[in-house]
Amino acid sequence: MLISTSELIEQSLDTYVQTWRKFAPYIGVLAAIVIVRYGIGLGALFLNADTQLSSALIDTLTALLLLCLGIVGFWTSLIITKNSSLLKTNQPLANLKQSYRNTVHYIWPVILVSLLYALACLVGSFLLFVPGIIFAVWYYFANYIVVFEDQKVLESLKNSKKLILGRWWKMAFRFVIPKALLTIALAIVAIFFTALLNQVFKPSEVKYEMLTQIVNGLLAAITLPLFLWTDTLLYYNAKENPVQPTAPLQK
Repeated sequence: MLISTSELIEQSLDTYVQTWRKFAPYIGVLAAIVIVRYGIGLGALFLNADTQLSSALIDTLTALLLLCLGIVGFWTSLIITKNSSLLKTNQPLANLKQSYRNTVHYIWPVILVSLLYALACLVGSFLLFVPGIIFAVWYYFANYIVVFEDQKVLESLKNSKKLILGRWWKMAFRFVIPKALLTIALAIVAIFFTALLNQVFKPSEVKYEMLTQIVNGLLAAITLPLFLWTDTLLYYNAKENPVQPTAPLQK
C-alpha cells in the first residue's frame, strides 16, 4: 500500500532531522556557492565601474565563474540525492572527496534525462496540454532511477513510467502536496528572517533585495535534503508496493 501524503511528510521531516548531519558538508558547499555567487556579482560590478578592463572580458569571466559554480552545485545535489538512497538502503557513505568521484559519472546522464523529460512535457503540452502533465508524472522518477539504480537513460524513463502506471493520480498528489506545503512553510521562514534582518541592519533597498536572495538561497541549500527525502521515501515505497495486475474476468 502506498504511503499516505501525511505520512510521507511526517517521515520526511523525521528522516531529515535524523540524518541532516550526514549532509552537512554538502549543505555547506551549497551555502558557500550561494555566497560566492553574489560575491562574484559584486566583484564584477566593481571592476566594471572602477577599472579600465573591458566590460566584455569581465562579463565573460563572470559568466564562466558562475557556470563553474552552477556545475559544482548541480554535482553536489547529485551527491545528496545518491546519499539519501544509500541511507535509505542502509549502505555506508563515502567521504566528501570520494563522494564527488563516485557521482561524477551521473552528471551527463541526468542532464540528458532532464532534457528528454522537458522535451516530452513540452511536446505533450503543445499537443493538448494534458499529455504534458501526464508525461511529467510518468517520467518524474527517471533522474532518481539513474542515480539510485545506475540505470541507463532510456531504461530510467521506462521504469519510471512503470512505477506510475495504474496509480497516476495517487502519485501526482504525493509529488505535489508535500513539496507545496514545505515550500509555503519555507517561504514563511524566509520572510520572517528577512524582516528580522531588515529591522536589525536597516539596509538600503538594493542591499535588502540582495539580502533577501541570499537568505532564500541559504534556506534552499539547508532544506534541499528534506525535499529530496520526500521523493526518495516515495520512490522506495512505490517500488516495494507495485501495482497489482487486475485479475481477468471469469467467463
